Amino acid sequence: MQIEVKEPGTGVLLHLDAKPENYQGKHGMRIRYPNGANFFIIAQSGAWRSADHHHVAPRFLINIGMALEGRKLSEQVVDHSNI
Repeated sequence: MQIEVKEPGTGVLLHLDAKPENYQGKHGMRIRYPNGANFFIIAQSGAWRSADHHHVAPRFLINIGMALEGRKLSEQVVDHSNI
């Protein structure tokens, strides 16, 4: 599925591909950028976490989770203090 995710530091809208996957016995989502780069995330204790040793910023994971839940784009986190 295609998801729209705001990059929390800039507010730039990203179009990512999200596909369910089983990785090393864990069920989660493979998130893929348009350039092919990707990472695997799992839902754990009510939050999304990277599960394949890629560093993913916590606020970016929050926004990905909101997109996966089908929440409004306006609810996603943007930290304008970094701009």
